[in-house]
Amino acid sequence: LRDNMDTNETMSVDILAEENFTTTGDECTNELPTVQEYLDGLTLPIAIIIAATVLLSIGTFSIFFKNAYHILHRTPKQFKTKSILLLTIYPLITLFGVVSVSVPRAFFLCDTVMHVYFMICAYVFFSLCMQYVDGEDALIKSTDSQTFSLRTPPLCCFVPLFKRAPVTKNRLRFVRMLIMQLPVVQTALFLALNVVFVENYPNFNRIILYFVPMIVISILLGVWGLNILVRMLAPLYSDLKLMGKYFVLQAVLILCRIQPLIIAAIVSSSISHCAFPNTLQVQKNAIFQLCLCFEMMVLSCWASLLYKSPFHHWTRLGVNDGELKKRRQTPPKIQHLLLQHE
Repeated sequence: LRDNMDTNETMSVDILAEENFTTTGDECTNELPTVQEYLDGLTLPIAIIIAATVLLSIGTFSIFFKNAYHILHRTPKQFKTKSILLLTIYPLITLFGVVSVSVPRAFFLCDTVMHVYFMICAYVFFSLCMQYVDGEDALIKSTDSQTFSLRTPPLCCFVPLFKRAPVTKNRLRFVRMLIMQLPVVQTALFLALNVVFVENYPNFNRIILYFVPMIVISILLGVWGLNILVRMLAPLYSDLKLMGKYFVLQAVLILCRIQPLIIAAIVSSSISHCAFPNTLQVQKNAIFQLCLCFEMMVLSCWASLLYKSPFHHWTRLGVNDGELKKRRQTPPKIQHLLLQHE
């Protein structure tokens, strides 16, 4: 009898071990592979995606260096640093996209760097706009009494009663604080999430839900401030192409935050094989980074055209920094007439 019991126990253990092995091999798992496990189980589609992201990253860096050379040699010196910082976002994202595809466990760290750098660029864009118009005092003097408006997306529905008003120091300070909170708040939140990712990855997807409201509210406030700024300045300084420059920057946020949700839904419903190490998370991230690298290269080309004007036109005509400052102090309509005359 004892021998029969031992035999039954042995058979039970063997069956359980076989079931566990099947679960590990055939069903999806949330575990992320190490680099060695990832390389050992590398498939042809993933290898092609890695090679494509590397090529796209090299192409984006080539465009960036060409743009940086142009800015350093033809753009007035007061705009050089901030313009290059804004253009750096595109090759930086492709670089970390390559790292994210190549090292699966680094995907959230790479996503954090991309996210935080965008938030920094948002404030850099505000500072560059203020330099374009020669500071807040010059902006206040050059605008009329109905320039400032809070009724802009994405919070226009929540403030329908606010009418257009003149630009003042306090209103500009309010816009500045809306944008300035982005790098501060988002950096703090994502640092905390990285700690959770490292220490408690199995529960990460559940814990991150508690952070989402704070992340979304902060982003909405920051984007609201940027929209107020651009819609205030764009009609007055149309030659600066601020709306286009803002769009190519805002597109980064949309593509990095909304696009992954769409890709995740498509991949989850269309891919059936997700055995370790090519888990569902690995496949979703690989496809997303490939799309993102291509989009960053396109945006980099578009941004290079936007940042060449109007200062490219004035530099070609031999207008120096002092003359440029005088022109920026003139009313916007007169600036437009000067450009047409030249």
